[in-house]
Amino acid sequence: MIEYDKVGLDFLDSAPINILLKAELNITPEALFKQFEDPNAWEWAGIKSVIWETEPPFGLGTTRTIDIAGQGKVQEYFLLWEQDKRMAFRFQKGEMKLVSSLVEDYQVEALADGRCRLTWNIGMQLRGFAKILSPLLAGIMKRQFAGMLKKLVTRTNG
Repeated sequence: MIEYDKVGLDFLDSAPINILLKAELNITPEALFKQFEDPNAWEWAGIKSVIWETEPPFGLGTTRTIDIAGQGKVQEYFLLWEQDKRMAFRFQKGEMKLVSSLVEDYQVEALADGRCRLTWNIGMQLRGFAKILSPLLAGIMKRQFAGMLKKLVTRTNG
């Protein structure tokens, strides 16, 4: 297992690769967070399995291990958990060899008519040869993450 850099939320301000995506979902913030907590509801993000290592209620220090299709397992450490509003985590340790550090921040804002807006911010730094290719890979990764978000929109909008 690789130990990833222990970065905080402020890493999103300086990450060499930063991806910011937004979408409006036909789901309440409460229902969206129920999906976030459901270990079987992450296929939209290419995640094969989720094992929560911390019992609810979730908060700072919560950990879970995910198995990402084609990438391997990664343990995530939660930097923030505001129920039905915001959650953020960093990669703690795992099998993704090209990543040096990664933070994801999910901000959820309630809208009228039982809808919500999701703002998804991803910051990462690559290692080794991939680090040199970061400017090129950033565009590819943005399209990949945007495709994932589109799947979540489809899932929640029925």
